[in-house]
Amino acid sequence: MSGKHHMSDHPVSPELGPLLKHWRERLEPRRIPGINTSRRRLRPGLTQDEVASLTGVAGSWYRQLESRHPRPVSEQFVERLALVLRLDEAERMILYRLTLGQTPLPDMPRGDVDTGGKFQPFLDALLPNPAFLSNLCWDILAHNHPLETWFPWLSDERNLMRFVFLHPEAREYLVNWHTDWAAPSLAQLRFSLATHCDSQDLVQLIDEILEGSEEARKLWAMNEARVHSDGDVRRLRLPAHPDEEIQIRIMSFAPLSNWDLRAIVIVRLSP
Repeated sequence: MSGKHHMSDHPVSPELGPLLKHWRERLEPRRIPGINTSRRRLRPGLTQDEVASLTGVAGSWYRQLESRHPRPVSEQFVERLALVLRLDEAERMILYRLTLGQTPLPDMPRGDVDTGGKFQPFLDALLPNPAFLSNLCWDILAHNHPLETWFPWLSDERNLMRFVFLHPEAREYLVNWHTDWAAPSLAQLRFSLATHCDSQDLVQLIDEILEGSEEARKLWAMNEARVHSDGDVRRLRLPAHPDEEIQIRIMSFAPLSNWDLRAIVIVRLSP
């Protein structure tokens, strides 16, 4: 792209429309200057015409953007739209990907690494905390011994997302499965898909999850996105003590040599 004011040659994805509708309808009109809040509203959030006015385009033009046949856009407009819709980091990156085919941040470095040999000493050094290394599709590539005690299902299922959504026992081990585990996991999958739309393995994983889980399909329709789970505090039950709930904090790291990898450390918190 030669400049922010020039229209992109990249075709705007038809997947953009439902997201734009979701983002504008969650806004609170009273908190946005210039919006008339005196009249009765039939729907939540902002109207298409209000978003158009705030971004400086015609209402008919914006309505077409939310349709299945959107027109090309400029980077300047995309930046204004992200501000108007109050998008967070993950959502802004998705907007850029679906409209311009690029990310607003520099591409993350990706490279081949010897996951088994290079990262195993790091994972072992994190004892007694369970820890593992996963790739873009959440395949567990390496782990330390405590993780096998906490998650004995590893011997049958090496993909974290498939376990969460397609294995019934996940709902027993993962406390508050729907809100604390399933919803954030799908939001991360959406972000990964938007930033790695050329990954057939990722597309296949998401299709498998959506086909196999009605709950996943309902959550996917909410169009939520998030970058990572670093710092999340959640609860789970260990298979060896199914009647006892423990509280954990998830710590996430990415090696500079390959940001598509993630090292996860599970820290047990004091009761």
